[in-house]
Amino acid sequence: MNLSDDLFTWNPGMPDSVEPAATLVVAVTGFSDVGHVQHVLTTNLEAELPHQVLGEFDLDDLLDHRDSRAPIIFDIDHFEGYQRPGLTLSEFTDENGERFLLLTGPEPALRWEGLTRRIIDLIEELGIRQTIITDSIPMATPHTRPVQITRWASRPEMLVGNVPNFGKYQMPASFPAVLSQRLAETGHDYVGLAASVPHYLSEMDYPDATRTLIGAIHQVTGLSLPTHGLAVAAGAIRAELANQVAQSEELGQMLSALEQQYDSTTVEQPALESRHVDVPSADAIGAEVEDFLRSIDDPSDESDETTTTAAADNANSNGDGNSAEDSNAHPAQGPAPSQFSDRRSESDDGSQIDRDVDAQARRGRMTSDSDSDDSTYHPRRGTTE
Repeated sequence: MNLSDDLFTWNPGMPDSVEPAATLVVAVTGFSDVGHVQHVLTTNLEAELPHQVLGEFDLDDLLDHRDSRAPIIFDIDHFEGYQRPGLTLSEFTDENGERFLLLTGPEPALRWEGLTRRIIDLIEELGIRQTIITDSIPMATPHTRPVQITRWASRPEMLVGNVPNFGKYQMPASFPAVLSQRLAETGHDYVGLAASVPHYLSEMDYPDATRTLIGAIHQVTGLSLPTHGLAVAAGAIRAELANQVAQSEELGQMLSALEQQYDSTTVEQPALESRHVDVPSADAIGAEVEDFLRSIDDPSDESDETTTTAAADNANSNGDGNSAEDSNAHPAQGPAPSQFSDRRSESDDGSQIDRDVDAQARRGRMTSDSDSDDSTYHPRRGTTE
């Protein structure tokens, strides 16, 4: 292997060839590391699992240091503690002895296309079969409810049983998002996993999100990653949050509102995909069909022709009273289900009834209007598609 190129440099102590690994986990921060999820993930793995650095990307030409300033310490009369930012590729061994690679570091500001090409070259060179791209998202969710995971992948069949948290929308690009697209375009399998973080905890460590993210990684890859330390830290943070909420009525009201919103909109991930759809009940559909058939086939309607014609004439003279008069003209039909009656009113309000058209034709038009459906029923979505 070449020890270095214009972007990536292998660790000088590495052998000429690296043993292939099945999985690459990418923890490159996007817009921001919300809840410090990726930082906590990296530090937890480095503290708990054996690992070695394979190489790194030189970010000096890729990072805008003015917008992404690394910390430095001023100690009485001198500066110290500055660490040069780097995008590091390391080899880890999980708790069951399985090897995997971890790419971690800040999001580059420049040369995204060149960097994605070099990462894809490394994936092919190292025999990576699957890439896991991690992220975190601030959401209006309470810390007292389970962390949600948003998933995306190179192929739909890699997300069996997934219920999307979002629809389709446009957003500013991030490097992990661009890497996801380029991996799919070049035929490399990946799964993206983003943990939701309560928006009011975005600027602090939120280990619960990291624990849930590790669980999602295990579901996809089978990797056994440590979470005991995260569980202890998460318990301490939950206790501190509970203490703060107990001392503030305002915080308690906010938390209660978020819990009610979460409980009313969240659907658990099922074994197979299942989406809630707002459709009429079977009784409502049956009643509408009966009304339609009755308006066409009921012989008694002929005896009501005079009444219907009078009601139509009266509707023409009263403008917006069409819907009420039309319903009086058909006493046998009864009230229609609300999903349908709303559309009937909208249709009838804008129509002009011709006095010279016979009652049977008029009834046919009315039932046709009531049965029209412009794809009214759609799955509920968290955002507008």
